[in-house]
Amino acid sequence: MRGGFVTRIGRLFHRRRHDSELADELAAHIEEMADDLVESGMSRDNALRTARAHFGNRTALLEQSREVWSFLPLETSLRDLRIGVRSLRRTPLFTAVAIATLALGIGANTAIFSLIDAVMLRPLPFPESDRIVMLWERPPKELLTASPLKNPGQNPVSPENFATWRSRAHSFDGMAAISSFSIGMSGFGEPRAVDAQRVSAAFFRILGVAPLLGRTFDEREDVPNGPDVVVLSYDLWQTQFGGDRAVVGRTIGLLDQPFRIIGVMPRQFDLPFAHAELWVPVQIVTGETDNGRYLSVIAKLKPGVSLQSASADVDDVERQIGRERPRFNHDWDAWANTLYLQTTGEVSTALLVLFGAVTFVLLIAAGNVANLLLMRGTQKRHELAVCAALGASRARIAAQLLAESLLLSFSGGVLGVALAYAGLRAIVASLPALALPRMEGLHVNAQVLCFSVALCLAATFLFGLAPALAFSRTGPDDALKRDSLRTTGRGGRRVRGLLVAAEVALSLVLLVGAGLLARSFLNETSVERGFRTDHILTMQMFFAPGRYHEMERRARYMDDMLARIRALPGVESASSAHFLPMVGMVSGSGFRRMDRPEPAPGAEVTADYVIVSPQYFRTMGIPLLRGRDFDEHDTTAVEPGIIVNEAFARRFFPGENAIGKALGLDWNIRHGVIVGVAANARQTDLKVPPEPTIFLDQAQTPMYFGALVVRTAAPPENMAQAVTAAVHSVDPDQAISHVQSLEQVEGESVARPRLESALLGVFAGVALLLAIVGLWGVLAYSVAQRTREIGIRMALGASSGKLVRDVVRDGVYLMLPGIAAGIAISLALTRLLRSLLYDVKPSDPLTFAAVCGLLLLVGLAASWMPARRASRVDPVGSLRWE
Repeated sequence: MRGGFVTRIGRLFHRRRHDSELADELAAHIEEMADDLVESGMSRDNALRTARAHFGNRTALLEQSREVWSFLPLETSLRDLRIGVRSLRRTPLFTAVAIATLALGIGANTAIFSLIDAVMLRPLPFPESDRIVMLWERPPKELLTASPLKNPGQNPVSPENFATWRSRAHSFDGMAAISSFSIGMSGFGEPRAVDAQRVSAAFFRILGVAPLLGRTFDEREDVPNGPDVVVLSYDLWQTQFGGDRAVVGRTIGLLDQPFRIIGVMPRQFDLPFAHAELWVPVQIVTGETDNGRYLSVIAKLKPGVSLQSASADVDDVERQIGRERPRFNHDWDAWANTLYLQTTGEVSTALLVLFGAVTFVLLIAAGNVANLLLMRGTQKRHELAVCAALGASRARIAAQLLAESLLLSFSGGVLGVALAYAGLRAIVASLPALALPRMEGLHVNAQVLCFSVALCLAATFLFGLAPALAFSRTGPDDALKRDSLRTTGRGGRRVRGLLVAAEVALSLVLLVGAGLLARSFLNETSVERGFRTDHILTMQMFFAPGRYHEMERRARYMDDMLARIRALPGVESASSAHFLPMVGMVSGSGFRRMDRPEPAPGAEVTADYVIVSPQYFRTMGIPLLRGRDFDEHDTTAVEPGIIVNEAFARRFFPGENAIGKALGLDWNIRHGVIVGVAANARQTDLKVPPEPTIFLDQAQTPMYFGALVVRTAAPPENMAQAVTAAVHSVDPDQAISHVQSLEQVEGESVARPRLESALLGVFAGVALLLAIVGLWGVLAYSVAQRTREIGIRMALGASSGKLVRDVVRDGVYLMLPGIAAGIAISLALTRLLRSLLYDVKPSDPLTFAAVCGLLLLVGLAASWMPARRASRVDPVGSLRWE
């Protein structure tokens, strides 16, 4: 059986040789029988005639033998494909338009599916990743609603609370703390900043990935004042150490301290939402009740423990902490989230919306090609009738038409995959790091190619089945007695009209979605920021704790650095902030008015804290409304001065003058006096309105990290080298990172909504173009078919204006049902965009009205061109041609 199968497959590739051999064998049998008859006394001519009559029709015998020795269905399919290629080559314009249309639909779907595959469908690269969870604290309701954080329910965890969770929660096989920061690395030429993470020893065990070289931390190293050891990422090992396998045991400089390399992790080992180039032990100090909330926590569920049980477990522990340490934990709770949802949660809605959009684009493309095939099939009716007259069955005719559709869809698919590849490269180039998680896995792989093949097959049936079934019913008598070039039938017109209406409806849905996202993006980027972004250079740095441990030295270091930068030609002002605006981060803590009784536990109020140097408000263009700025007199030797923003003054000092009021602070300085009130400015995100904010002076509460903000007269990028040199003139080992303008910082903060709006806008534009081309094609074909009718009407006195109005009216009648259906579908679907919109409702009437008006205007323009053609018909010429 297997040998026969292989033999049949082989005959497909050597058909001519096997046909020749079969014909020779049949001829030999005829000759042999003729020879026998000649020997019996018959003449040669009669013998040959008798032998041929005995064997019957030679062609029929060859066909019967071929059916026995070949795969007839496969051979028939290949024949249909060859005929389809010849047929499509005869109509190059139709073929090119159909392939290009399908390529747009298939390419868009392939590109977005590649994104979904990389971000959402592939399992996380960790063993038993379904058991890995993230643990978060959640503030009380009154703080949750006022929080400036993008995800206020995902509040970082304090070290003290983490230690309590780890010792009391029973649902986890392990729990690890993570603190991400930028760290200076020296000893290899010019110092550079690297992305680092302080992690617990259990971190690597929870993720379940063994090191490529050496080992990871153990519990003895993850203790306060433990040994300084470091694990390198694969990329840092390759770029900084050239992949030297003897790197384990060597020493590198981090934070101005020697760290011993103990291991190297495998390629692409990383958290999907927080990049790191190296890891050091977190070495948590416990026993402190006020050490801030800045840790992310990762844990691994015990086998059989559900996410809900784990959440309840850690929440019970958090409530115990609230009773034991109410000062900072009253009414706080805790919860667990899977690592997968933590990775995909923010982007899943946008990706699914985009996937729905490209599905609509594919449906519109399929509708367009179906219309083209219907019109082309009408022209081929005579040819199909001849096939039917020669004995072709309905199934054979349908198969032949589907073969052409298959060729179109796979040709469009090949071109579409190429477009998707180019589109993905453009998407990756347009996004900053971590704007989309798991971007390193974004490429056209085997799974994506299989999806593209499935799309091609689906598209074949979407646009090819209806025309194939319609024209396979062509009968020889029915078609041959009619002029197929000008006869389409009421059913064909109805189908084409329905296809156009469907295309218009789907286009309207996409245009409404694109319009809503565009309005949302414009609303977001046009809000009043409260600061200027032009001509500001920024750079970030982390100070070595060993060298700048004393507060006075740390404060003097920043002052010296800023003094040298301010002295540079082209620098108008310079300052620092521990968190830049628009990076999504800000510190927060409690405070109290010193002229009021101390609040009860749980009744404390909080505010944002920003640590700045003098000239910050001048550099950022933030007006000081009352009082003064920080100056050189604000040092650790005098009472700390505080500047608050207008939102703070209005909320906590309504109807009062805040200047001169004393505040108690939950910070490393415990009190201070308000010396100024600044105008409101957005800090974490353009979508988040200004929150009550306390500004402290870097000289009085110096931080270990910060960002420089330098206002320049020249373009900021032209001053980067000079500012960097000024920093290194104070400390040659100071590492610097993220050197960019403030405009670039803000641009990165809105990169993802910009991409979402742009992509949906592109897809909506493609859909509109395809729908209008479809409308134009139907009307143009209708005018071509009605040439005789139009000629008669003009001969009887119909004006060209009347003909134009009639054709345009037909176009509007085709569009109106689609617009009505599109409005209804949009009202149902745009609610899915709610989480992506800012300051615009999903049912925004202005957007709906604008889109409907745009569709009608473009539709009228598309109808006008065929209408003009109808008005120019020569009545005498059209009747003579008829």
